[in-house]
Amino acid sequence: MTTALPAPPSLAEIVAARRSSCAGRSLAPAADLQPAPGRFLAALAADRPSLIAEIKPRSPSEGVLQAAPDLTRLLPLYAAYAAAISVLTEPDYFGGSFDLLAEVARRSPRPALCKDFIVHPAQVHDARHAGAEAVLLIVKILDDAQLADFHAEIRRWNMTPVVEVQTEAELDRALRVDPAVILINNRDLASFEISLDTTKRLAPRVPSGIVTIAASGIHRRADIETLLPYCTRFLVGTSLMRAADLASAFADLLGQARA
Repeated sequence: MTTALPAPPSLAEIVAARRSSCAGRSLAPAADLQPAPGRFLAALAADRPSLIAEIKPRSPSEGVLQAAPDLTRLLPLYAAYAAAISVLTEPDYFGGSFDLLAEVARRSPRPALCKDFIVHPAQVHDARHAGAEAVLLIVKILDDAQLADFHAEIRRWNMTPVVEVQTEAELDRALRVDPAVILINNRDLASFEISLDTTKRLAPRVPSGIVTIAASGIHRRADIETLLPYCTRFLVGTSLMRAADLASAFADLLGQARA
């Protein structure tokens, strides 16, 4: 008998936990940080469909994916098939850490995206210290001033802010900070429901010249083909973390025949 997963935490609960963990933190001296090489945007510049492969130990809505990700197995295939790697660093609900990010950045040639609920500038510094070349900013959890400040702080260290939106209003707010990258999340962070129609609706509103990434609900080639008229970069996590044959999973997503 399958055990039902507990109800996932609300976005407010996740953000409150992240704020609590960051409360009272001070910033490390700037001299302790070095600017990123600036490889993230270049990695996504190819004029063909490309993947950002995610390392995610668990998911609030899906449960444990890989409690201790097998980097020896994952990273060579991620490097072979993906343009960049996303690493969850939120510990309480996703099982991630900045140590995991640092290990991925150290062992992989692909640029790393720090995926977290950024609510404090110390997290930006943690991301860079761990080797991140990009950092996710979720518009839904930030006011306009915070969004602008975090966006500027990420760019200060030559990292790429990846600005996540899920509605038209959030996209309008995101565009005010002149982002280089917009990530469209097909998962409603309030209800956890997924619809690829979110990318279909929002991607045409993103100005040309801004890199657009679609995320959530992308499990197989058919999902990518549905979105290709709107977007050519895709962040994929859960299906890869669960794949028994990871090379076949990548080949399917990219429409490649395996020998």
